[in-house]
Amino acid sequence: MSYRPDNNRQRKSFDHIRGIMGMSMGVIYIIISVAVIYMQKAKQINIGDALSYIIAALMAAYGIFRIYRGFKQMKGQGF
Repeated sequence: MSYRPDNNRQRKSFDHIRGIMGMSMGVIYIIISVAVIYMQKAKQINIGDALSYIIAALMAAYGIFRIYRGFKQMKGQGF
C-alpha cells in the first residue's frame, strides 16, 4: 500500500469546495423561504397563508441543514 500525499491534499480541497457549495445552497434556500413569505404578504402569490408558511419553514429548515452539513464537510467530518 502506498501513501500519496497529493491525493490527500486533493481530497481536502474537494471537501472544502463541496462544503462551500453546500453552504451557499443553504443560503439560497433561506433566501427563497424569505421571498415566499414576502411575496405572500405583498399578495403577489395566492397559495394561502398556511401553505406559504409551511413551504417557507421547510425551505428554511433544509437551508439550515445544508449550511450545517457544508460546515461539517469543510472541517473534514462530512457525511
